[in-house]
Amino acid sequence: MWKAPKRHELWFRAEDELHRKTRLQPGIYRPNESSGKRKSVRKLLELENDLYEEFGRCSTQLSDVKSNRDDWEWDSFFLMQLHGVPTRLLDWSDGGLIALHFAVRDKPIPPKGGSIIYVLDPYWMMRYLDEHPDRKDAKARWKKYWTENPHPHDVYEDDWDRLYLPSDEDDFEDPLVATPEIPILWDSPHVTRRVAAQRSRFMIFGTDPLFLTKLEKEKDSRLVPIKVPVGSVNRVKQELKDAGITESVVYPDLDGLGRELKQVWKARR
Repeated sequence: MWKAPKRHELWFRAEDELHRKTRLQPGIYRPNESSGKRKSVRKLLELENDLYEEFGRCSTQLSDVKSNRDDWEWDSFFLMQLHGVPTRLLDWSDGGLIALHFAVRDKPIPPKGGSIIYVLDPYWMMRYLDEHPDRKDAKARWKKYWTENPHPHDVYEDDWDRLYLPSDEDDFEDPLVATPEIPILWDSPHVTRRVAAQRSRFMIFGTDPLFLTKLEKEKDSRLVPIKVPVGSVNRVKQELKDAGITESVVYPDLDGLGRELKQVWKARR
């Protein structure tokens, strides 16, 4: 339909159709489940930074990931997301069957609802974001900040994407390093086997929690939903298994193997 070049990959993301109120939103921005309310973006950014600093303090002795000092700021951010800490990161995959696995993996037997697979043309979106006024503003702000302030030897004039890292207390008071409004697409290095197995791609949100939900509604948007109806869930599970897409493949560790065998138990008991 989009007539995208064959060399261009698409990105896929699975979501439960029951979670309509939080669709296409990263974890840190999802409303409180009991009240249904969301704190201000400023408060949530402060919370994210607190989590980021604590994760960085504690994770080095727990993680097997080998990062140099220059990469650790980014690697720890992605590891947070990978291990369930709420962040502004939204997970995608360039593997359609991987996304389909996530769409049905946690469905009970019998399933109580369907799922949605969102399909994104990332090349279209990168062009869209590059032309956005907020992107141009972010680059200009960073250049001014870099010129006027002392900085470490490993921070450069074109490192404007550092504006997407969690902000510390001083950053909140400096408009030059404020978090941009629009997201950025990020092709993260495979810091773990799990990231590689899941063919992970990431989107780092800015300060607009509803950016993607609004973008989906725009004319000629290349972000579209495909529904997996509840009546197809069990058949999809079986076909994925036949295709070799199982929990231990998506999670290549003992936890993944254990969950896969537990799924067999649930199906056969």
